[in-house]
Amino acid sequence: MMSQTTLPSTAESNNSLRKQARMELGAVMSRRTLIFVGVFVVLAVLFHLQSNGLFLTPRNLSLMLRQSAILAVVAAGVAILMTMSEIDLSIGSAVFLCGVVSAELATQGNLPLIVVVLAALGTGVLLGAVQGAWVVFLGIPSFIATLAGLLAFRGIGLLWTNAATIGPVSPEFTALSESYIPPGISYVIIAIALAFGVGFIVIRDRRKSAKRRMEAREGILARPPVPMGRTIGEIALLVVPLGILAWIVGGFLGIPMALVWVVIIVIALSVLMLRTTYGRGAYLLGANREAAIYSGVNVKRTVFIGFIIMGALYGVAGVLLTARLGSSTPGAGEFLELDAIAAAVIGGVSLRGGVGKVAGAVMGAVLLTTINNGMSILNISSFSQAIIKGLILIAALGVDAYILRRSSR
Repeated sequence: MMSQTTLPSTAESNNSLRKQARMELGAVMSRRTLIFVGVFVVLAVLFHLQSNGLFLTPRNLSLMLRQSAILAVVAAGVAILMTMSEIDLSIGSAVFLCGVVSAELATQGNLPLIVVVLAALGTGVLLGAVQGAWVVFLGIPSFIATLAGLLAFRGIGLLWTNAATIGPVSPEFTALSESYIPPGISYVIIAIALAFGVGFIVIRDRRKSAKRRMEAREGILARPPVPMGRTIGEIALLVVPLGILAWIVGGFLGIPMALVWVVIIVIALSVLMLRTTYGRGAYLLGANREAAIYSGVNVKRTVFIGFIIMGALYGVAGVLLTARLGSSTPGAGEFLELDAIAAAVIGGVSLRGGVGKVAGAVMGAVLLTTINNGMSILNISSFSQAIIKGLILIAALGVDAYILRRSSR
């Protein structure tokens, strides 16, 4: 009998191509992360040398982490909307209005702090729901709907306060952003985070390797076990930033409370986007709207929830901004939406949708804050800073377009 040769089917070939594309996308994200780290290191060293050793100090880095918190919070929300090919231009005005609500209730209403915070969150959710309804139920493009919000929300806040500063707020309120976790407790938190992170990486990779060996024995799919070098590399990526944080903590007061807010939000939203049906639907919606509809994704609900999440982040950012300033000022939050979009794009979130991560947007916020902080230390004028940030955004968009063009070949 003649031996039969089994040729791969078209479906198997397509599956192989899709898996290869996912592997290439992972490599792209790794390269993007390496580029980000490289740019950050170069800028940090440059600013440190030019500032006569003022930049890379525990005090300055701690203050920089605190300064980046508000931008990081809203950039995380922008990343979710941009993933679905939506946009939000009302961020600065919405954050300002939420800050007005919190400042008014804290100073005029003398309400408990928890009530003030919940009221700000509720206001933000309401604003997000209103804009989401315009987009989802009225079919207004998010660009136009949120542009209207940019004008209306700030107008409401200015009319309410007569463009006056509302404050000062209580020290307890200010502590929500400006306080620190004591160094001793901070070290314990960092140690727990390190142990949990290392354990998670090791257990996950061991399970993957065991599953792949089982698949190979059963002839399902021949894939090598997870390389030890990859596991060690991921552990190093965890150890290095936590080690730097421990150095900062020991040199200046402890972990900034503002950083705690950011970490909680990043973890929660990353799990939502990467580990849930909602997140998978959001990515598919941004990548291919028709495919998402055919796959059963509820487009209206997915987009509406995205704006609700963005609204909740308005509230968080409004509270943090009011706590940081000690009051609500008429100019609070101006141009915050532009910085948030820039941070998301720099962090690898595509304006075309379907690509990007919440953590990447937060990394972009940290990089922007690094640039702002370094240029301020060097006494570079605000006009020059605006030009430099514009050039950086153009460069990030160019990289995004280049990567997408390469991946589509």
